[in-house]
Amino acid sequence: MPYVARNVACREQKLKTSNFTDTLGHVLSTEPTTTAHVPLPDGSSTPVQIWASENKDATFVMMWPGFGMGGYYYRPIAAALNNAGYHVAIGELRGQGQSSAKASRKNQWGYHDLASVDFPLQIAAAKTALGLAQDHPMRFLSHSMGGQISCLFAARPEAEKYNLQAIFGVGAGSPWRPTFSPKMGKRLGLGAVLLGGIGGHVMGFWPGKVLGKDLVGYGRQSGTHMREWRLFHKHNSLEDLSKQDINYVEAMKNVSIPITFTRCPDDEDCPRASMEALASFVPAAQVTFEEIPEELGHNRWARQPEATLELFLRQMS
Repeated sequence: MPYVARNVACREQKLKTSNFTDTLGHVLSTEPTTTAHVPLPDGSSTPVQIWASENKDATFVMMWPGFGMGGYYYRPIAAALNNAGYHVAIGELRGQGQSSAKASRKNQWGYHDLASVDFPLQIAAAKTALGLAQDHPMRFLSHSMGGQISCLFAARPEAEKYNLQAIFGVGAGSPWRPTFSPKMGKRLGLGAVLLGGIGGHVMGFWPGKVLGKDLVGYGRQSGTHMREWRLFHKHNSLEDLSKQDINYVEAMKNVSIPITFTRCPDDEDCPRASMEALASFVPAAQVTFEEIPEELGHNRWARQPEATLELFLRQMS
């Protein structure tokens, strides 16, 4: 399936812990300083969790979840980044986590909507809540599909407006089938049939539960988004995104900021070739590939953040 969350987001109520202990025994609170509730054009609301640094001039790190993941899951690494001196905020992907958006035949969104509407609105809300200027220096820490959308956003004029200086992707790559092992390729293919084929083309949206069961573990999803993901999976293509106002593929060729692609060594959902396939869209970027030196799969690095934080600080300093 596309960057398997394995029902992690469905159990996020269990993850609302108030603190976590790092490897040195330090107890850090994971409670945000504040939460901004951002209205979206479809009438839904998206919460943005925000941690303020004591240093007003600190760099701002905006975090973006992976597919099927809620923002609460990333609280430990957000708190760790904040403890390291950054302003931090966690956004949501529409229809996931605590977002109130509900996909239907009439209520649709795709990659372009997320990059051009959701990302800018959430960034603006976070910077306003922190009392920062719109051009205050900003970096992304983006997981999985959040990294895909981050590359699209980096090609937009809003990236310059909000002063996006770098992207640090974790488990972020293309879902292009040839970049995966035969086993994972089959799982991705099944996801493409269910989510993109049946959900995107036949039903108009993926309902989440079928006969009372969530067969793939991602909840309800927009048909437009799943159709586009299916094309991405089959052809490594982001051409002709629904309602696009720029040619993203051409615009991404001009992205020149530093982009670090990282993964854990046991992350079957994002092999090195998958990262390279996504990196091929940004040939002018200052691209670096790194491995997080711990076997934390596709998701657990966000709950056990020390190794990822160390790599982030080394790459983003």
